[in-house]
Amino acid sequence: MESSGKSQEQCLYKEWMRLQEQELSDLLHHSLNLNNSTDTNDAEMSELLEKIIQHFQDYCDNRRRLAHHHVSAFFSPSWCTSLENSMSWIAGCRPSSFFNLVYALCGSNIDSRLSHFLQDGNSDFPKLSATQLSAIDKLQRRTTIEEEMLTAQMASVQQDMIDMPLALIARELSPRHELNLDVQKGLGKFEQAMRSAMDDADKLRLNTVKELFKILKPGQALEYIIAAKKLRLCIQSWE
Repeated sequence: MESSGKSQEQCLYKEWMRLQEQELSDLLHHSLNLNNSTDTNDAEMSELLEKIIQHFQDYCDNRRRLAHHHVSAFFSPSWCTSLENSMSWIAGCRPSSFFNLVYALCGSNIDSRLSHFLQDGNSDFPKLSATQLSAIDKLQRRTTIEEEMLTAQMASVQQDMIDMPLALIARELSPRHELNLDVQKGLGKFEQAMRSAMDDADKLRLNTVKELFKILKPGQALEYIIAAKKLRLCIQSWE
């Protein structure tokens, strides 16, 4: 059962990365057509972006389903590279990192430029209006707060695991190395807490992207998601 579960999780990840490659190809093709056309179709771009969001939602739903069988596999997956695992935050990426990419695409130094804007209300961020910049800043602040709360929640789960189940295992493990009922219950509670943390983290990741896309214009969101997928695929290829 466990090996079967692991193979399903690995297959899900590989299918997801193949989808990233396909979506990137589609996005680049769409972007090229836009550059060669004088008629920009925002509705068409919005439809494409909504499809990408739906794929992300489906991926999160499938992760949640598989996590009921073997949640720990998502926290340090053997099928990911060491670099990928070193950058992982609660079985995925940090939602706050989404904003770093926005500012990087604008060629902006987040601290100095944002401070300047907040002082005089003028934005020199390329392609981003003052209203957009303010909305992104507010979203980033909310996201960071929620991220820190989840980080604290996960740290508490790990501490509880050390304080209770591991201590029980050390004290009450049978001569044949079998776990008694109390230990199994303790581990079950720990796994449930991990599932809850991963689910909350996935929701935050998904909602952050959704809110970011609401702020960005379709053309800006298209440029952003192309860069995000390029970066994700590059990280996977780095050993």
